[in-house]
Amino acid sequence: MRIKIIGDNNCARATRHLLRKAGFAVTEFLPADVVTQAPHSGYVITIDLAPAPHPLHGEPVHGEAVQAEPVQGKPRDPATKPDHSTPAYAEATAGSPAAALAKAGRHTANHGEALPLHGGASSPTSTDGDASLSVGARHAVPLQHGRIHFDSVDSELEAAILRHVTQLTPAPVVVDRPGGVVHSERELRIVVPNSGDAKADEAAAVAVEFGVLRGLLDLTSPPSLPKMRGASAGLPAGASGGSQSAKRKKWWGFLLWIAFTVFALAGSLHASPRRVAIKPEHVIEERRTDRGSFLPAAAFPAQGQFATGQAPMKITDGTNNLVVDPCKGQTKLYVSINQTANAQLVAGTASKKIYICSIHVVVAVATNAALVEGTGTVCATGTAGVGGFGGATAATGWNFAANGGIALGNGDAAVGAEGTSADNLCLFNSGSGQVSGGISYVVQ
Repeated sequence: MRIKIIGDNNCARATRHLLRKAGFAVTEFLPADVVTQAPHSGYVITIDLAPAPHPLHGEPVHGEAVQAEPVQGKPRDPATKPDHSTPAYAEATAGSPAAALAKAGRHTANHGEALPLHGGASSPTSTDGDASLSVGARHAVPLQHGRIHFDSVDSELEAAILRHVTQLTPAPVVVDRPGGVVHSERELRIVVPNSGDAKADEAAAVAVEFGVLRGLLDLTSPPSLPKMRGASAGLPAGASGGSQSAKRKKWWGFLLWIAFTVFALAGSLHASPRRVAIKPEHVIEERRTDRGSFLPAAAFPAQGQFATGQAPMKITDGTNNLVVDPCKGQTKLYVSINQTANAQLVAGTASKKIYICSIHVVVAVATNAALVEGTGTVCATGTAGVGGFGGATAATGWNFAANGGIALGNGDAAVGAEGTSADNLCLFNSGSGQVSGGISYVVQ
């Protein structure tokens, strides 16, 4: 459920802040008709500030200095000025709700004016003999100053917020129904007084802010279970709860008696040992001649799927076998490259080849380099280029500029391999510049 607070004043902003602190989803962008309709089914509350009062002849204008009547023997103090602070956003959030409510004023019961409706709300015709005007007439005649005006229809939203506002403010509350502009049960318009009395206006604004918060909490909070039971039975909550608790006590006593009886019976059965005569018998069944007998495993022909298990396993689709890359099926080995002349990197293994999984080389000066294979000292006999890496001499390999290099492979699959089993792996380089790097490889 979403809540939309319309209004560009301190009271509206403080109300939005309080509702967000309480966990309500307060929106400022969705239109009012979208908020009140499905799927949101929320509420729209407009908080307006009453226009400043129009002074009569001889009365001070709001914002001017008001001098008190001079006491006999004392001169008038021209520096005396009223406090013109408005309902502040910081005041509504500076302390706890209890502190803000204490600042808002006394309970309506302590106020001298009678408030007949909704625990303190007055009807449009019961405020000092002045009749409340509809919204259409408010443009011509100012609102009754010093009063909180509700523009609403008879709904749960109005009842919930009006109840709390009248409890929190000593100022009279005027309900304009149905002469205002609000004609929806999910909308409410509140006009906060702007009489010029800073303390009274601030108390009314704080009452509206916390009244809206408490009213929405009442609407969204589920009723308590004892109250629901009392209401369904047409009795007070205390009477319904008492009768139900008495019935529960009677049933609990009966159930406890049954449980005690069952446990006592079970204990007596376990306590008494059972004495049953056991007759020892030893029967040898004669084997029937037509029943099969066990034969040694050697009597059965060998089956392929239950072979000795020492043969290599292969994944096949019935025709072709899946070949696993050597760099995935074998443990990788690593060797560093650090040379200024031809050097042997890996010694060959009988009947196996060396597969290169990754290689990276960098040179300090312009250099030619080649990865080769062969036997003897530094692959001097039967020299050949490793498959995938170029020729058998440095001149037919990579041609690097100064500070150049290369990086091939990520170790997941082979990027090159020797063509002859048992060959050594060497790296030839031209000149005497520094050559650095490393390789990862497997032997298979």
